Amino acid sequence: MKKSTKLVSAVVVLAVLGGTYVGLNTYVSKEEKTESSSEEESKTEVFSVKTDDIKSLEFIVDKKETTFEKKDDSWVKKDEIAFPVNQTTLDSAASAIETVEADRVLEDVEDLTEYGLDSPSNTVTVDTADGITKLNIGDENTSTNQYYISRDDDDSTVYVVAADTVSPFMNSLYDYAQGEDFPTIDSSTVKKVQVSENKDSYVLEENSDGATWNVSGDGSSDKESADTTAAGNVTSGLGSFAFDQFVNYNAEDLFQYGLDKPYATITVDYQEEVKDDSSGSTDSSEKDSTASESDSESVDSTDDKASAENSSTDSSDSTDASDDSSSSEDTKTTTVDKQLVIYVGDEASDGSRYVTVDNKHIYTMSADTLSAVIDKAPSDLWSLIVNYLSVKNLDQLQVTYGGATNTVNVSRETSKDDDGNDKETTTYQLDGKEIESTTFTTFYNKLINMAGQKRLTDAYTPATDPEMTAVFTDSDKNQTTVTFYTYDTNYYAAVVGNKVFLVNKMTVKEMFNAYETLINGESKTEATATPTAEAEK
Repeated sequence: MKKSTKLVSAVVVLAVLGGTYVGLNTYVSKEEKTESSSEEESKTEVFSVKTDDIKSLEFIVDKKETTFEKKDDSWVKKDEIAFPVNQTTLDSAASAIETVEADRVLEDVEDLTEYGLDSPSNTVTVDTADGITKLNIGDENTSTNQYYISRDDDDSTVYVVAADTVSPFMNSLYDYAQGEDFPTIDSSTVKKVQVSENKDSYVLEENSDGATWNVSGDGSSDKESADTTAAGNVTSGLGSFAFDQFVNYNAEDLFQYGLDKPYATITVDYQEEVKDDSSGSTDSSEKDSTASESDSESVDSTDDKASAENSSTDSSDSTDASDDSSSSEDTKTTTVDKQLVIYVGDEASDGSRYVTVDNKHIYTMSADTLSAVIDKAPSDLWSLIVNYLSVKNLDQLQVTYGGATNTVNVSRETSKDDDGNDKETTTYQLDGKEIESTTFTTFYNKLINMAGQKRLTDAYTPATDPEMTAVFTDSDKNQTTVTFYTYDTNYYAAVVGNKVFLVNKMTVKEMFNAYETLINGESKTEATATPTAEAEK
């Protein structure tokens, strides 16, 4: 009985505690909602306006009073109509003050200096059909990311507002300007890059194969093979060019940007696909031609016309082969040669450089972006391949090594296979004796795929006799000589004409070992003759 009484009592206590918890939880929730609602209700409206009713906004920009006004639903800069106003930026500024609410209100303020409102950092003057309202901007409360403001018609009340209320009015002039995007250059269509600088200049030009490049000094006719990766870094760098800050939309004094005598001038020849007008009208043709000529003075109009005619012919052929002729006409394109000249000026205060493409609009561009193209000597772009002659084009190889000279001759014969197709058979003879092709090609691949880690630009005088000299004769009987000298503990010097490559010592040693295997191994003729003789015994 006593146990039952205790059980009932425990249940009652538990029920009471549960009810207390529920009630307390409900109370806390209500209090939180009330507090939140109170906070919302505690915000005080300082100013409100319909953005469509704003006729002008005046505020201090770069220490000068600046006015933007509405003209035919577009923002313009007063007294400077040509200024390219960024409409989105001004619309955002207007929206920021559409409803200005204060998080706190300080009344009966006697000393405005405490809030930076005795001499406001900025004053936003809003002109509407209902009159003019001025909002003074004081100090920032850095701990809360809020600002103190006041109305010009009440100097005893200070309002605390969110930073995003005033931040649209705290920018520099060209933050309110609509700049242009850097002209789009597809790196895969770049044909030539010429960089002229006071200290380093070069010309990088694509070969007719579309895969390799030559490089020369600016104004020099002496061309060198360019490193494919280095050339690719230049062209991809151009494709990544982009303006940073807009500085001047109508520069009359290039001197202040160092653009009267540019630090560097970058000239890019490239191609662009231009859509043809499906109607093929004369007006459209003239428009495309004009656009091309404005981008490049080097465009040959005759070539453009011929290209357009060829494109038109190709398109017509394609149209004849297709049932959907109208759709084909709409997608015709013409490849147009274009040229872009980029002028690079002085450094800006942030380490970037001033640039222009038309000597009117001035922008900045980051030094890292520009470094992909400028501040390079031709030698920075040189190919480091010592000598590459495909075995397919090799006629003879003469090697002097260890005091002996050996010659490999290459023979090729064409025959028919069982299916009647042409088949080429290549044989290699070492000093007149046929050798296994794999033994020779193992050595030869190490010889022609050798790349230097750097090239010497100063005159080089070998201190010792050469360890190896290889004379290549190609199928056209042209000869190239590569000579290997010990340079230091890390490198061999591989000399080709007046070019001196420093090659890793281990790489050259591996090639020497492969050559010794070639020389010391049995010839193909000897290897097959011995079993025959043994069989006859």
